[in-house]
Amino acid sequence: MRPSWTGASSTGGCCPGALPFDAAWFRAQEERTMEHAGTVRSPVAHALADQSGLDRGAELAGVRVPTLVVEAPEDPINPPPHAAHLAAAIGGARLVTVPGTGHALPPVVHGPPAAAVTAHTAAADAGTAVG
Repeated sequence: MRPSWTGASSTGGCCPGALPFDAAWFRAQEERTMEHAGTVRSPVAHALADQSGLDRGAELAGVRVPTLVVEAPEDPINPPPHAAHLAAAIGGARLVTVPGTGHALPPVVHGPPAAAVTAHTAAADAGTAVG
């Protein structure tokens, strides 16, 4: 039986096109998170919170800083089109998709998002847009 936390990573066999699931890496990440938090209870707290009042469309439309939205197309928690909606709500935001990724970012995919962040921050520093 596969542990329940496998669905939150790149794949657990659930998503066509997803990267292979590295159970040892993901487990180590979760253990570090729980050690840092000092509890195992917190990972679901946000899901249990009151979701009313979370519409931030007007606030997002007012964002005036260069914004990069990274989309993980195999994310079972925030699947497409969530990132596209977020980027659209923030005028001028740039949307970058990292193919094969899920909710977690295993080391095998660090390169593309790191390159996107580096290009985004360099363009922001130079006052230019990255397209």
